Amino acid sequence: RIADVVEGIEQTDAATTSALIGVTDKLGFMRRHNLFEQMGEAEVEQISKELKMRHCRAHRTVFEGSPDRVYLLKAGRVRLYHLSPDGEDVTTDVLEPGHLFGLSALFGGSSEDISAQALEDSYVCEAGGQDFLAILARHPLMMAKVMMAMAKQMFRLERTIESLAREPVESRLARLCVDLQGSAEKLREGLLLPAMTREDMAKICITTRESVSRTLSAWSKDGIVELRGRRIVTRDPERLRNLIHVSDG
Repeated sequence: RIADVVEGIEQTDAATTSALIGVTDKLGFMRRHNLFEQMGEAEVEQISKELKMRHCRAHRTVFEGSPDRVYLLKAGRVRLYHLSPDGEDVTTDVLEPGHLFGLSALFGGSSEDISAQALEDSYVCEAGGQDFLAILARHPLMMAKVMMAMAKQMFRLERTIESLAREPVESRLARLCVDLQGSAEKLREGLLLPAMTREDMAKICITTRESVSRTLSAWSKDGIVELRGRRIVTRDPERLRNLIHVSDG
């Protein structure tokens, strides 16, 4: 049962989420989120009062270093990243609405230097680590879902590390575009991906903006994608997915 509903922690219905932008609908967002299902109306309202909502402007930092708060992304997209020993900006995840992050705050923070940046105007619901832990103590099923979400985040981090070592840049970019298809708008010509600058794509794929532009131009000539300024239409999703591969070396 828990496994069936935990996907709700990772991503809410896109149509519902896109409509939940304003401050006044925090409770409505929570009522629709699978993290809070099987709770009574009064329980959801109480948790809503305990989670403060904050607006994060595009490209502004949500937090830097070890978080002391737990966040639930209500609208927008957030990039998690850390700085490597040589100062390189390494993206570890890109979060869509419905994702939890900052979960290390539940353990009093972490020695890991990780930060979060809003890729576009975003809204987060947040609570201090100890306050969120108190909420979980009152709701065991919610705690189980959060633990499963943490396990998924660890898996994605392992995939990122493996990608750095063994996955070519073209494959990493293809993987990003395929992931973005989950939030794409369906057009007659294909799937219109969410707007993202070449610089942001380069940070996520851990490469240069020039490499991103060069690869996208090649795909455009091959008919895999169509470029519309900052927007990308995937015209051949199957060929795009086939570009994802990990080197044996």
